[in-house]
Amino acid sequence: MYDPTHEYSHNVLITGATGMIGSAVARELVVHGYRVHGLARNDGARARLPYAVIAVMGDIRSPERWENAIRSVDAVIHLAVPGDDGAQKLERADAERQAAEMAGILESLGEICRRNKKKLIHTFGSPLYEPGADGIVRETCAISAGRGYGVRHQIVWPVFQSLRRRGLKAISVNPTFVYGPGGWFEAGLLRPMQEGKPSSFLGDGTHVMHYVAASDTSAAYRLALEHGIVGEDYLIADDVASTIGAFTRLVANEMGAPPPTGIPEEAAIERVGPWGYEAFTFGPAVDSTKAREHLGWTPKYRTIETGVPAVVLDFKRSLATPPLDIVAEARERFRRPAPQ
Repeated sequence: MYDPTHEYSHNVLITGATGMIGSAVARELVVHGYRVHGLARNDGARARLPYAVIAVMGDIRSPERWENAIRSVDAVIHLAVPGDDGAQKLERADAERQAAEMAGILESLGEICRRNKKKLIHTFGSPLYEPGADGIVRETCAISAGRGYGVRHQIVWPVFQSLRRRGLKAISVNPTFVYGPGGWFEAGLLRPMQEGKPSSFLGDGTHVMHYVAASDTSAAYRLALEHGIVGEDYLIADDVASTIGAFTRLVANEMGAPPPTGIPEEAAIERVGPWGYEAFTFGPAVDSTKAREHLGWTPKYRTIETGVPAVVLDFKRSLATPPLDIVAEARERFRRPAPQ
């Protein structure tokens, strides 16, 4: 079928396009005129792709099988993370095994992008770096020693750097904890609160955590495509760091739910494991000056106090609005008599 956008639109392939960040990035690119392709592992994932995203059927673990799709685009945004085994507790050894798989995927995908001269935008996260002496993470800080989610980045980062040295045109975009429609935020907070279930957070709620809205994160990825410098890395966060407790209490208040309670450290570790507790409570403050200066990025929601209410309001509106059945709507339109 002839597609008139093919001749003038920038073509981008997104892995992880059905996830919270990936779907936000896909929508951001579509509304800004990009021709967006999304990797889908099966028909279920294909059905969950955002509107106007072209499905590329394939498994993230076998990028060589969909190399033709990579050849047809200008850039790849890599957001997919292989799923875990569903275990309640996550030990450090589990995180290391997952990181090794992520490194293997990046090596294969990055080499295909390098060979086909395609730009790759990869995602780590703010735990890529160790906090400085002031407790703030910047791109000039040392690479993670492996604390929390940093264990993934400690293992994957050398692969990324090796690909760069071999000629891969690569940029990394590294958001802090992202909240928005779907993902952990909806499944772990909004829906349970909406159903009247009690909410909680790990520890006493005083752990520092920095957040950023998914819509602001997606704008950063678009700007990295348009203005990012190959070989550079960009941290993404809103203006003010918060705490786990303050964030969860704010969400509960906006949802009209009872205040959340803290799970004592010992009980929390029993529930999620030592590494899981470390990963879910380590999110240092982030300085995103570089992204603002290089990319021209500025978050619309500068704090959680402005971002969370907007996201919760959208969630409540989505509950009040039945999902649109596009096929049924099209059939109904064709059945209607033409206006006289």
